Amino acid sequence: MTDLLPVLVQATATTRLQLKQWFARYPAGMPWSVVSDYCIGDVNKGNDVFSFVIIAPHDKAENICEYIAGAAPKDLKNTSKVPLGLVQYLTCKIPVTFSISFVMRRDAALLRDYLSVEGMRSLVTGAISFMNDRLSLYQDVHDIHYHQSAIKRLRDFERDLGHKGVNAKLARQIHLVAAMVATLCNMLNQAVSAKAIRWISDRDALFERHDAVVSDLAYVYYLTQAIEFATPEQRKAQNLGISLATLGFEIPEKSGKHRFDELVRLPDYLAGTLADLDSETMVVSKKKFDVVLNNVFVNSKNNWLVQLLSTGERITARSVLFRGW
Repeated sequence: MTDLLPVLVQATATTRLQLKQWFARYPAGMPWSVVSDYCIGDVNKGNDVFSFVIIAPHDKAENICEYIAGAAPKDLKNTSKVPLGLVQYLTCKIPVTFSISFVMRRDAALLRDYLSVEGMRSLVTGAISFMNDRLSLYQDVHDIHYHQSAIKRLRDFERDLGHKGVNAKLARQIHLVAAMVATLCNMLNQAVSAKAIRWISDRDALFERHDAVVSDLAYVYYLTQAIEFATPEQRKAQNLGISLATLGFEIPEKSGKHRFDELVRLPDYLAGTLADLDSETMVVSKKKFDVVLNNVFVNSKNNWLVQLLSTGERITARSVLFRGW
């Protein structure tokens, strides 16, 4: 459906193997969580960053939240010192987390040269066609209702992209996040044969647009990518749907305390640090960013970066791992 999906698949190939080895101790058929946060459009930062932390089913969510609440009671913006407990959780030798952060220079304007408004509208049109075709596969009322409501949200998004005053920056965020989530969920499914994957995100304007249409686009990209890049084992299955993890979307509340505020703190520290990092000089502006960089990312087996670039005609990506002495 889009060149972005195969590019992300290729760029994360090495990461996918590392992910499989890292979580090898977990049996198939378990529920997993992917938690995300973003640092986008900050004029004081050199990078736009989308950070995702995969959390293994090593404990109940409420117990993990309780630990993080005690270890790191504040997000990165509101603290001057990085909590040791949070660093230890993100780098624990017993595999409980694996993070992947997508980084692009802020002056690339979220790959503006590559993701034109016309191109994004074409992608949404294709997503609508895909969902319409899938409607005939379902008999359960719940499945039919979801697909019908998703098609309505996607059509609203399609119309929005046809207006002259469309918020193109927000539309690019929606497309990028949807493609990234789809890629990570497929990676995770292939690595651990997950039964279910729940996506938890921090509050962001992209979730408010058309009643969280970003989750519908992520669902479409997840299925299309799974079909195109299925493993040999999955291709042998009589029904591809059986071999895929069920996706669940935790839509953030619009006000009040975020239900999973503590979990979101994990990608918050990663995104904030990478947004501040000068990739040419490897310099950060504050001590707290240096602590995260050197203690979480350098020589890490389970905290990876993917850099995204655009030339206007094509998009390129590469997986990055920091090495230190």
